[in-house]
Amino acid sequence: MRIGIFSESYKPLINGVSTSVETLIAELEKAGHTVFVFTSSYPRFTDERTNVYRFPSVNSVIEPDYVLPIPISRRIAEAIPSLKLDIVHSHGPFLLGRLARRVARRYDIPHISTNHTLYTEYAHYFPLAPASWVRGFLVGMMRAYYNSCQQVTVPSRLTRDRLVSYGVTTPIEVVPTGIPEPPYILTPRDEIKERLGIPSTAKMLLYVGRLAPEKNLLMLLEAFVTISAEDRDAYLIVAGSGRSASTLKHRAENLGISDRTVFTGFIQRTKLDPLYRAAEAFLFPSKTETQGLAVGEALAAGTPAVVVNAGGAPESVSDGVDGFLIDDDPAQMADRALQVLREPDLRKRMSEAARSGSAHVRPNMIAMRILGLYEKLVYGETRTAMPLVSGPVDEETA
Repeated sequence: MRIGIFSESYKPLINGVSTSVETLIAELEKAGHTVFVFTSSYPRFTDERTNVYRFPSVNSVIEPDYVLPIPISRRIAEAIPSLKLDIVHSHGPFLLGRLARRVARRYDIPHISTNHTLYTEYAHYFPLAPASWVRGFLVGMMRAYYNSCQQVTVPSRLTRDRLVSYGVTTPIEVVPTGIPEPPYILTPRDEIKERLGIPSTAKMLLYVGRLAPEKNLLMLLEAFVTISAEDRDAYLIVAGSGRSASTLKHRAENLGISDRTVFTGFIQRTKLDPLYRAAEAFLFPSKTETQGLAVGEALAAGTPAVVVNAGGAPESVSDGVDGFLIDDDPAQMADRALQVLREPDLRKRMSEAARSGSAHVRPNMIAMRILGLYEKLVYGETRTAMPLVSGPVDEETA
């Protein structure tokens, strides 16, 4: 099958969406399919793989780490008909998502789209307009866009229910992002702690993700005030970068926990598994996730997770089995984290349950589910084992 992936988020950008896209592409290609990627260009970045089409882009004034593509390119428009795409898969409803829709319509190709983000939770990024107006606009835009697709996938039941509440009537399938099994051999815990500059006796509590207002990280710091007072060996490791980094560091100083709080900055995904495995518990306060990919990664590494019971992240956790679900309350987060630190048998039991429970979201299994949806749209039935043949396409430009 010849598959067109349209996504603003793709390497070198590292976030949950780009990780999901890259994981899916790798598995599709392993299965023998040909994937063409349409995405943004980045200064001084050159692709190692072929079949990547990058549009000119401009810096985003909203998030400095992001760029906005300008989806106009004669070269790409002229190339699209010759690619003989069987299906178009967009990963967002904005600039490249709209281009995907135009390509699908022009060449009569099925269009599937994945909604990765609860965009209405990001209204604060548009301070010049009232939040209610921004949310209303986003709801209407998402409803119109996803109703123009033949199939929608989402990473959690919460996201599906939210789209349905917006008036989306297109079939919606819940398909979480695939999470690879961590390598068997990982960097020893003592070496990880030495790199972080903390004692070998330290008990590590870990957060991984962007440092942004919607991640609710001030609550995490408040929880650690209690944890650090109750357990003198506890250290909080905050792995990630973002616009809130300086605010959070300043807050940690004011709370008197900066000596036991380590802000690592951005860490490559390939280097996260040893960090997950070294931590006693993973703490996740965000309420705006569609899936909470970092929660799944922590569980796959055998690290119990303490997660605020809001958004899509709680769907990865079995409360009391491989972690704890809590209210948006620093006292509850502190209580559960301390329970994991104080009860080694509980932690061991949760760690084993976390690893075994992650087996159903391996990338190859998730890719097979996506392929099944592709084939149903292209052929009207699922027949994964059969070779896929492209039909003729119109010679117009996109």
